[in-house]
Amino acid sequence: MNMLEKGKINATEFQLLVIVFTIGSSVLTSPSQVTKIVKQDAWITSALTVLISLFFIYLYNKIADLYPSMTFIECLEKVFGKWLGKIAALIFLFYLYYLTAGVLREIGNFFTTQILVETPIEIIMILFLLTVLYGVRLGLEVIVRTALIFYPWIIFLLLMLFLFLIPEIKLENVQPILEAGLKPFMKATYNNLSIPYNQLIILLMVAPYVNEKKQMKRAFYKGTLFGGLVITLIILFSILVLGAENSARQSYPSFILGKKINIGGFLERIEAIVAIIWILTVYFKISICYYSLSNGLANVLGLKSHQILMFPLFLLIISFSIIAHPDMVHFQHFLAKTWPHYSFTICLFLPLLVVIIGKLSKKISAAKSS
Repeated sequence: MNMLEKGKINATEFQLLVIVFTIGSSVLTSPSQVTKIVKQDAWITSALTVLISLFFIYLYNKIADLYPSMTFIECLEKVFGKWLGKIAALIFLFYLYYLTAGVLREIGNFFTTQILVETPIEIIMILFLLTVLYGVRLGLEVIVRTALIFYPWIIFLLLMLFLFLIPEIKLENVQPILEAGLKPFMKATYNNLSIPYNQLIILLMVAPYVNEKKQMKRAFYKGTLFGGLVITLIILFSILVLGAENSARQSYPSFILGKKINIGGFLERIEAIVAIIWILTVYFKISICYYSLSNGLANVLGLKSHQILMFPLFLLIISFSIIAHPDMVHFQHFLAKTWPHYSFTICLFLPLLVVIIGKLSKKISAAKSS
């Protein structure tokens, strides 16, 4: 077992991590990305995507069953052998690195276009990542305990948002249903799976530290379903309140939803609710990514502690988040056209190989021993 982490968490805390990771950056970005393809049918696509995502969770749970005391990086080395396993591990870690930098870039894009428009994007990303660095240095248990503190507030703010938006709903915005056709429907589902559902493979870097292994599998399913329900409701409310065309045109339609709230001319324009929900959930998502990246890289390099990698990774993530995407248009084009294929390659085919080869090797070992 990986001894780089001494902390332990229970199944309920693991479920909480799954929820905040699933909601993460998707609260702001999913409504726009899906409605561009299937318009008013985006909420149906989102619901279907949640159901399909359970196959990915089943696959990831199988890996956790085969190697309960190993992180995904250790599984790769166990299944593919020392050198081939390290190559596979580095490929997975680069995916993690790209995802961490991409989420950080999304933070910078949001703040510089919606809230702190005069502030340089580099300053925002550096300050945000510094808070993540501090949390990750304190360890997995601290990240989870902090999430436990903020989780009730996230739920409360979500309920408040949905409740205040009810008077603004226009049911005609979801009509006609199933107008888009099969091909756009499939494309939207495929794209939607890549953010965030198949990214949940990253939680296999945390799974060995969960005490209750049987309950953990159920927690994985429950967390994904609940997080997916929240995303589906955000997409549905975006369409019901803003309309499909407006949702598709906006970069962050769920943030615009807050501006639509008007209760008796007294309570209005409380878009800060959406911003707070997103900032909290995306903080924990990027913390899990950062933690998994440093832990996995330390394992590949054979280090006794991943603390030594924290600051070098900080510099690399900041640099890559600026270099990889020169502007917001390039970033959104990459998310729509390239990221889904890249994500599926890493998060579907790689774990499938681990499960197939792992099961075969266990059967061979059992046959030899008998």
